[in-house]
Amino acid sequence: MKVIIYSIPTVNGLIAMQDEKDYSFISDMAWEFYLKEIKKVGVFVIGRRTYEASLRTGAFPYDCLNVVMTKQEIENKWGDKVIFTDLEPKEVLRMLEKKGFDKVIVTGGHLSASFMKEKLVDEIWIDLMPRTFTNGVKLFDGDYFDADLKLLEVKRFAKNEVHLRYGVIK
Repeated sequence: MKVIIYSIPTVNGLIAMQDEKDYSFISDMAWEFYLKEIKKVGVFVIGRRTYEASLRTGAFPYDCLNVVMTKQEIENKWGDKVIFTDLEPKEVLRMLEKKGFDKVIVTGGHLSASFMKEKLVDEIWIDLMPRTFTNGVKLFDGDYFDADLKLLEVKRFAKNEVHLRYGVIK
């Protein structure tokens, strides 16, 4: 299964402001591109913090299968479109393969770091926003890992915004 981390960070690698409620630095064009790619892949894996932020912004559930990795008990109000699970990353990927998926998009600072730490990630997609601030959630947060990347693609999609695709060298 191809595992893609997809995020929309600032130039200094932050994916949300400190309070995790303000995503105003993300352009409409970047959101549209992001949502289109998630729909195309068909499955989106997020953690509890990203789930809660998505609820606040009204984005949840996304137009695909939504897998929320959390240890908390959360009532599923969305039926088959959403799975809440406390499985580990490798187990989540096995579950998704059994459901017929061959590609998955993962996002969230802690969750992305945990997939990287377990060496499960094949590509990292970044829509770089022309903004910087000092307090916020890092693109990769939490667990330590070290990885070398290879630049696969650079695409300018707005005057000051670029889409970057990196391969993870294994």
